[in-house]
Amino acid sequence: MRWQDRPHQQLAIASEIAQVSEAALYKAEKDGLLTFVRLAGRTLVDTVSLISFISRAEPWTASQRGAAARAKRAQVARLSLR
Repeated sequence: MRWQDRPHQQLAIASEIAQVSEAALYKAEKDGLLTFVRLAGRTLVDTVSLISFISRAEPWTASQRGAAARAKRAQVARLSLR
């Protein structure tokens, strides 16, 4: 059976599917982005909400943090050469 066809996912499986930590899943649930259910004493992730959570992924773009750090290191290096 495909994971998308199951009504609920174990946290470890949902974590693997979404490629985020279980802690990130708990945070997403707290933020209202995921729905958890209890079944037989286990915490499970509602599959429909997991699919919705995954669909929120944004395209990756490079940040400027690396460029800023390299510029700062270059500035420090120039100052130390004086």
